[in-house]
Amino acid sequence: MAESALNAMAQQLVDLTLCKTRYDAWDLQWYTEGPFWRRTNMRYSREYKIIPDYEIGDAKHGKTLENILDEAGNLIKNLEEYKKNVDNHELQRVNYLLDHVKNLHVRTRMLLGEKLSFDQMTDGLYCLVAPTYDYKNFDEILKDLNQALPGIGSVQDKIQTFRKALAIPPGKLLEVIKTSTQVFHDIAVKQMTVTGNSMPRVRVRKLPSKNMVFLSILFGYDYNHIEYERNFNLLYPWTVEKVVEYVGHEMEPGHLTYFEKRLQTMIDTCWPEMSIVSQYSSSNAFGEGSARHAISMSFDNSLEKQTEFEREIIFKNAGIDEKLADLMPLWHKYCEIAGYGKLEASRHVWDNTWSKEKAGRFLEQYAFVDKGTGEVSADNLAEDDGHFVAHDYARDVVREYFNSVTQDVDQQWHLYEKLCCAHMSMREIKEKTFRID
Repeated sequence: MAESALNAMAQQLVDLTLCKTRYDAWDLQWYTEGPFWRRTNMRYSREYKIIPDYEIGDAKHGKTLENILDEAGNLIKNLEEYKKNVDNHELQRVNYLLDHVKNLHVRTRMLLGEKLSFDQMTDGLYCLVAPTYDYKNFDEILKDLNQALPGIGSVQDKIQTFRKALAIPPGKLLEVIKTSTQVFHDIAVKQMTVTGNSMPRVRVRKLPSKNMVFLSILFGYDYNHIEYERNFNLLYPWTVEKVVEYVGHEMEPGHLTYFEKRLQTMIDTCWPEMSIVSQYSSSNAFGEGSARHAISMSFDNSLEKQTEFEREIIFKNAGIDEKLADLMPLWHKYCEIAGYGKLEASRHVWDNTWSKEKAGRFLEQYAFVDKGTGEVSADNLAEDDGHFVAHDYARDVVREYFNSVTQDVDQQWHLYEKLCCAHMSMREIKEKTFRID
């Protein structure tokens, strides 16, 4: 009886999330409507996102945002009442459902126009609040780069020149993406309980805007097979570190592996909540953070081993000067710090403590963006609510949690797989108190 009650409340969460996508178009990261799914016609286009919206149209009932808010509020009360007498073996699941219904509730309030502070927003959507970053790190990394990078002029000039030197020529992009995808796929198969049937097909082509990184098509799935195609944009400014990020993080052993493990869990347990991942949720913060940490685990948490992969697979196939690979450990450190720079700019713009002009000057000062693009970049950052908390800060929260549980990389892979299938709590992961039996 208890499981039936929880399943009913979990299904209500799924239904409300689907209904909200009418007003929140990019919210749905993943949805599995049953144990298996296949396209039954050619009604798809390589111009749109992964989720086949027309296939789930009947599930998007005509609820207003006010309806969704009211139902979510009542669902929170029902779950809190249920929690008063919950058995210990159900507690993680109840807490997971509570977190996710509260995430949905906060996002619906935002869609209705409620104004929250940046920290209130990220706490409400992702169960994470990023502390203020130590700005000394921004100045120190500039000094290190100024000494290490080749070239003349200001450190900003050197950074921009080095970034251009790491660019993948469009004619080489397909080979670079294909070989990198194969390497990460083989790592996922070796380290996790996956059959190896889900390696995505990759294409490269020009998309409508250079700001579009990729577009994807989901053709079908079953218990241990996701049939998936990703189209990478030839107009996007691809560099070495972006290839690593968008292959390892966005596909395997990152998001695609995470979705595959959730699908298997849904089939094994019949838990409705495992069928869906909302962008504005604790699950997505874990998915983003763990996918980024999985890149590090793929190279035994060693930047030296990752650099060797980049030299052999990316630099050589792209025809980039291999001597530059020696600078990649420092460059990766800079890229991580740049994420926090963008997080701080996003926070200040959101809270109206910086104008977009000031945020733009800050981003250009540390060369987090190219000269002359700061204000436009600051404007773009404001369009993605809490992105750098759900990605960069979540990565460090997950990394610290994994390292607190075990330093052994093989055991970290085992932990990652179990967490993909679990009712994880980002609050408890941050506090390093979450445990799986």
